[in-house]
Amino acid sequence: MALRPIDIARRLKVSTTTLRHYEDFGMIPNVMRSPNGYRIYTSEQIAYFLCIREMMHGFTLSEIAKMLKPIMAKQTDDALWMANKAQSALQNDKYVCDQIKQRFLVKNRIATPKEFSIDAISKATGIIPSTIRYWDKIGLISASRCEANNYRTFTQMHIDEILIIQALKLSMRARGEKYAVEQIRKEMHKFNFDDTEKISAIVASINCHLTALNKAQIHSISALYNLCNQVEQNQYDTW
Repeated sequence: MALRPIDIARRLKVSTTTLRHYEDFGMIPNVMRSPNGYRIYTSEQIAYFLCIREMMHGFTLSEIAKMLKPIMAKQTDDALWMANKAQSALQNDKYVCDQIKQRFLVKNRIATPKEFSIDAISKATGIIPSTIRYWDKIGLISASRCEANNYRTFTQMHIDEILIIQALKLSMRARGEKYAVEQIRKEMHKFNFDDTEKISAIVASINCHLTALNKAQIHSISALYNLCNQVEQNQYDTW
């Protein structure tokens, strides 16, 4: 089956410019041309177009492009593992959100003089060590140093700070804003760690966003899986 760009654009309710954008972005297999130079889309390209439109519910175009590239190379398992990695990252965000809730809204925050290593802090907060080091380097947190080996050491105060930094970061994402260090710095400067009402509202917003995104990603991954099956069988669905 071969269709003109205008026919596909109408069915997908997009412009032909959008279709060309997907093509230029390397998101579909190579397109044939008619003798007069017009694009001719087959069922193979149509399958990719359909997948892209469905995956846009849960992923950005850049993320979708990365997952589609290995499929075009017949490496479908690699694409599915990439989707799995995205779900793992989302699960980690949910874990961090749960830690924030436990730390500030459920348990009593009793500070102790105990010191923690960066690995222990990472395990307690769900934030990877490299991110914690970066936040310390740019001054969002201020870790102490062990005199014996100059390793960073942390206290429960740092746990609070790290969790709230990530809460603010996730909250910005939930509002559709880009992560901005200076905005986080300003928020942290005036943040009241005892304001449970504000923290509760932040946690609720993050949870709502993550729940919606999880459903959207699962929907998107279903479309990705369907495309993988079509590519493996070299048999594409038709309209």
